Amino acid sequence: MALQDDTFGDLKNLTFALIGREYASTSSSYERLKSLWNYAAKKAYKASNYWERFLVIGDERIVTNGNTISRTQSSKDSIDTYLRIYKSDPNKTRGGEYGFVVNGEGATITGSASNVSGDLYAVPTSNSFYLQPNSSGSDTTVFVTYKKLFDPNFGSGDDTEAVPSELLPYMAHLAAYTWQRSVDQNASDANFTLSLSLVNSILEDELAKISDQNIANSYIVKNMRTNYNQTII
Repeated sequence: MALQDDTFGDLKNLTFALIGREYASTSSSYERLKSLWNYAAKKAYKASNYWERFLVIGDERIVTNGNTISRTQSSKDSIDTYLRIYKSDPNKTRGGEYGFVVNGEGATITGSASNVSGDLYAVPTSNSFYLQPNSSGSDTTVFVTYKKLFDPNFGSGDDTEAVPSELLPYMAHLAAYTWQRSVDQNASDANFTLSLSLVNSILEDELAKISDQNIANSYIVKNMRTNYNQTII
């Protein structure tokens, strides 16, 4: 799925065509449509962790306080969703995946799939449990696979503003459908030009392109744990 951009002008024109009328950029109706466009973009973004545009694989990140990977780091993309945390660059080697939990500040490493000694975890105790790192540990790095943060604010520029091509049709159709429902609330379902099933099918078509790349069977997604071992395919 190639990463291409359309323009905000394209988004406006398609939406107006679906609604059946245009709205001036100075009108309150236009401001409402901007909210709907950005709502639709965010909704599409949340529908998958594996949009090509937002997926980052094996980005080297600093570990602070012995076990924390922040959502933000200078000169790096902000992290929305942590997917995997590795000891080594997963683009070059496999294994050494860390367990983690996430809160508002970032990810806290809780354990490792491999026999790690040193780095993030202390040498195991006599009962074979690994000690949790503490705040005195020096900073090191890990490799994180994650979904980049996306905070859409389309409509803040001019008509040449870039809009992701894979999101634009859904943004236009959902905005138009929601608009029709809101401005003519007493009409019967048969009177609406757009149906919700059509709107959803547009998003499903884009998600199918991700599925066709077989990412669900990749080491990025596939991670099977049992009481005895962990397999990463």
